[in-house]
Amino acid sequence: MIFLKKIIKFFLYQIFSIFPSNGVVILMYHSIGENNEFFTVKRALFEEQVEYLKQNHFNVIRLDSLLKIDKSQRLRKTVAITFDDGYEDNYTNAFPILKKNNFPATIFVSTAFIGKNMVARKGTDLSILSEGEMKEMHKSGLIEFGSHCHNHPKLTSLKNEEIENEFVVSQKIIQDLLGYVPKSFAYPKGNFDERVDRVTSKFFDMAVTVKKGKENKFDLLNLKRNSIDSAVSMSEFKNIVKVGKI
Repeated sequence: MIFLKKIIKFFLYQIFSIFPSNGVVILMYHSIGENNEFFTVKRALFEEQVEYLKQNHFNVIRLDSLLKIDKSQRLRKTVAITFDDGYEDNYTNAFPILKKNNFPATIFVSTAFIGKNMVARKGTDLSILSEGEMKEMHKSGLIEFGSHCHNHPKLTSLKNEEIENEFVVSQKIIQDLLGYVPKSFAYPKGNFDERVDRVTSKFFDMAVTVKKGKENKFDLLNLKRNSIDSAVSMSEFKNIVKVGKI
């Protein structure tokens, strides 16, 4: 069954590649390192992915540029790079590679964990970005920081006032640290509904989900993203950046 799914996916990628659609493929990363967590991409593979984008003349844009985009504009080979959670290896491993290629990226950080550690599902101890690291990345002009709430909660389980507090606190911390109010947001674990969506619209101009595919409708509070994790091979990555994840 797994082999059959791979075959079907292979042919679907080939078909969609023949008839490329307008839009942008938003990539979602988490950790870039040598641990064995599912969401982690090895540093060497991340570098290979970035070099592929560079060598094949992909247009890697800032995520917030979608706020100004002309929906009638034809977007070809356009990609935006994002990271969730703000792991320190985004600074130690990903940032040098992004700088080398002059590629922008957006990091969505849960502000309650800045400078702290967390234990991932397989027991890996992962550090979160420090304030100093965030400042350095921001000053480069390449890295935009967005909100991932304050405590990374399940938003649909919170009352409206609790959701608003998560937003207000996270925005204030980022503003105090970096000098601007973040207007981009990533739903923790992709969890949201119409009610959460309405509250989000009061605080943010754009929000990204975990729904896969190429973004061509530009519903700015429900932007599609494509997870790039340890299960994504280099050959699949090449297909994803063309047509979105299938």
